[in-house]
Amino acid sequence: MTLKKFWIPTLILTLIGGGIKICDTVFNVYGENSFIFNSTVCNWIFGISALILLLIGWILGIIDMKKVFEVQPQKSILCGMFGFISSVAVISSGIISLLSDSPNLTQCILAIIGGGVLLYESCISFTGHNGMTKIPVVSLLVPIWCCSRFLGLFVDYTHKSVAATEIFDIVAVAALLMFFFYQAMFFAGLNNTTAVRRLTVYAMVFIMLGLTVAVDLFIKMSMPSNAVTGIDSEVVMPTLSNILTYAGDITLCLYALFLSQLNIKTADKTAVIPEPSEKTEKQSDEEKTEVKTEEKAEEEIKEAEPEKSTSDETVHAEEEAKDK
Repeated sequence: MTLKKFWIPTLILTLIGGGIKICDTVFNVYGENSFIFNSTVCNWIFGISALILLLIGWILGIIDMKKVFEVQPQKSILCGMFGFISSVAVISSGIISLLSDSPNLTQCILAIIGGGVLLYESCISFTGHNGMTKIPVVSLLVPIWCCSRFLGLFVDYTHKSVAATEIFDIVAVAALLMFFFYQAMFFAGLNNTTAVRRLTVYAMVFIMLGLTVAVDLFIKMSMPSNAVTGIDSEVVMPTLSNILTYAGDITLCLYALFLSQLNIKTADKTAVIPEPSEKTEKQSDEEKTEVKTEEKAEEEIKEAEPEKSTSDETVHAEEEAKDK
């Protein structure tokens, strides 16, 4: 499986693009523009790095397209532990938002329910027994919660100035949404091969985006609220809800890493390229024989037609001679 080595470009591009993005925040936004690249160039480098990583994942997935495998949830203490911490962070964030002055009831309820399902899925990693196949529809509750978070971020961004808007956090949530969608397919036992392959691709893209954005926002929370003159930057307040959200994103990155790598290693052991069966080869030989027989029959008919026309002309000539 070529996807087994996908972590290598993920690590390289995260260190390059993510490192430049964090340096931009530390040195440009809050440090008197002392970095070698300005903020615009840093954002472009980070965005292009994420796009390149996604393209590499698609290419590696296409290379493995012919391979067939079947992967079932495996035991993994690390995967279960980080999934458990992530689910607790999601549930806690939903409860805190619900108790706030102006809560969004839909998002809060979906966060609590989605976190509960994620908690159950982390228990699957602890035990290795997948009970989600009995209730596959429930697995969709996690991507539904993530979709509500994505829409909430999108609505928030419509109220911000264009200059102060960096879309990387909303793009990271979009990658997380795709990861959760294929994770739901995996636990539900639907289209296992495609689910594992694409789960791995979007997990790595989310790790690069989510980890960088979470660290970047933690830095912004710890820095003074006023950025350097001439640079518009989002002000991130160090509230308990924000801390839980960004800490949960970091643990989700680790959960996605261990789940995807465990699945792809298992797939690598069981992956095979299916060979044509003897029955299929026999059927194709029979079809070729039938085609040859039909072609031979058509040739015989064509050869017989001139002889028939000649005999008809002879009979017609004899009849005319008798009449004379």
